[in-house]
Amino acid sequence: MKSTPELEADIVRLYYAEHWKVGTIATQLGAHVDQVRRVLGLDEPRSASPPHPRIVDPYRPFIDEQLRRYPKLLATRLYDMVRARGFAGSVRTVREHVALVRPRPPREAYLVTETLPGEVAQVDWAHVGEIAVPGGVRALWMFVMVLAHSRAMWGEFVIDLTVHSLCRSLVRAGRALGGVARQWLFDNPKVVVLERIGTVARFHPTLLALCAAMRVEPKLCAVRQPRHKGKVERAIRYLRDRFLAGRTITGVDHGNRLLAQFIAEIAHVRPHPTITQRTVGEAFAIERPRLLALPEPLPETARIEPIKTDSQAFIHLDTNR
Repeated sequence: MKSTPELEADIVRLYYAEHWKVGTIATQLGAHVDQVRRVLGLDEPRSASPPHPRIVDPYRPFIDEQLRRYPKLLATRLYDMVRARGFAGSVRTVREHVALVRPRPPREAYLVTETLPGEVAQVDWAHVGEIAVPGGVRALWMFVMVLAHSRAMWGEFVIDLTVHSLCRSLVRAGRALGGVARQWLFDNPKVVVLERIGTVARFHPTLLALCAAMRVEPKLCAVRQPRHKGKVERAIRYLRDRFLAGRTITGVDHGNRLLAQFIAEIAHVRPHPTITQRTVGEAFAIERPRLLALPEPLPETARIEPIKTDSQAFIHLDTNR
């Protein structure tokens, strides 16, 4: 209600002469409570009362020092430490204090970049579950390669993560995509890098031989920095949500046929995330001529190794006999 001299006079009269409450005045006159309090001069800020001492106060310097040295230390561990030093309060009190004073990790600035066509392909695996095989079950994995520029992808299901399996998948990906990017970007598993100290890494010799044959440069992400290969990470999440959700993979060949059909009919038809008015397939059609040509013939990726037979002429390979 708009404040008028008549309204303000009624408010003052009813409050001081009739001793009405603020809420009663606001209801009867159709005014807002804040308006009534303002007219009566009752909306002045109240003086803050001094904080009450808390049982955790004597231990705050110790807790703050521990969090400064170990920012990820759990509140329950801090509770055990201060209890051993005479703290008689509850773990909830410690949790409330830790939530207020725990150092926040510094925010990082990210530069969004787009790679040139045919420059980088990102590689990773996703654990899918288990699959029945003769004699038991095996872990089922999904190998995924994504071209960083067009977001075109290729994938297949595998039941082992050896370097020989990786090389087979890389060659098959190159054949399916019609060429290879100039760089393959990997994470840091043992099948890729045998040893790493800082930025110096020793690649698996079998993988290095394949890269030399395919004329590709192998690259590694920084340790514990998954955003460096965020395009393949997002592709795996997309496949989990759109392809794997609610679907049962009964066999490797069956799953690969379904995955190839999904990529061709759905994944490559979706809009490109950064190139407006183009689909992933259209961007891939522009990127494909920029890929390196495949060598002729393609490198041999079959796993060949000598195996001893026992006295009963049985051969043991992997978990097979």
